[in-house]
Amino acid sequence: MKKFTSRALGLFSASVMAMTAFTACGGSDYEQYASAYKKVTASGGMDADFNVTLVMDGVTKTSKGNFKLDTSNGNNVLYYEMNVDGADIIQFSDGEYIYTESDGHKTKYAINSKPAASADRNEVQEKDAQSSGTGEFNTEEFLKEFSSFLEAGKIKELGLLSPIEKAAITEVKAEGSTDKTFTLSFSDSLVKKYLNIMIQNETGKSGGEALTIDELNDFSYTATSKDGIITGTVYSGVLQVKVPASLMASGTEATYNMDFTIDIDFVNPGSAVSVTIPSTDGFDLIG
Repeated sequence: MKKFTSRALGLFSASVMAMTAFTACGGSDYEQYASAYKKVTASGGMDADFNVTLVMDGVTKTSKGNFKLDTSNGNNVLYYEMNVDGADIIQFSDGEYIYTESDGHKTKYAINSKPAASADRNEVQEKDAQSSGTGEFNTEEFLKEFSSFLEAGKIKELGLLSPIEKAAITEVKAEGSTDKTFTLSFSDSLVKKYLNIMIQNETGKSGGEALTIDELNDFSYTATSKDGIITGTVYSGVLQVKVPASLMASGTEATYNMDFTIDIDFVNPGSAVSVTIPSTDGFDLIG
């Protein structure tokens, strides 16, 4: 298995999450898609099941989660629980803070003050480095940690549960009559350019010090609807990422191919959702 530093892990996770966030012409088919998506939250709530699969260097990692959001009556309350490699991660928000409980750690940060480079992520990396004794991560550990970065704040911030905007779409195809499947196409070169800009903005690195996306292959986004309302979406594709020698424990440049699938199913879309959050006691403020 290839190995890489915790620094490379943090940079890579930021890049892939940025890719899934890329939102932005589709005529009447697009309008049908957008209208069907908006109906998901028509009653001021959302309930979504996540299934994530990552494959790299012959290693497969799967994780599952559930995301509930209540925006009715001026609320902005969410609860998110995800199981990553047998471990539960719980996140919730009272509209002011996002709280995280993972592996015995309880942290919180203000919604409007995102922690720089994610202080909680750095803490996890340091803990893993201490447990391994080397500060290096193999492929299996990388995929495990990456899965945990699909956290509630990122899901909301990156728009994974929102309709894709028109500006970045090159084509929309709709198949079916009452029940439809919408397939949205994007410009790979435009997405790749966007991703690399996002990496530089996120890490403050450029040139030979920066992790770069060399290729984005077979990127696909589909949304299915029943009776005029979206019931689920699927993001998938293959990223070819070049990690410079300066970020590798071996001191040698490496290229990784990672297949990813993010499958989202809406539970009773269009219905109201009530969210009850746990106690907020004992959470340390970060950021």
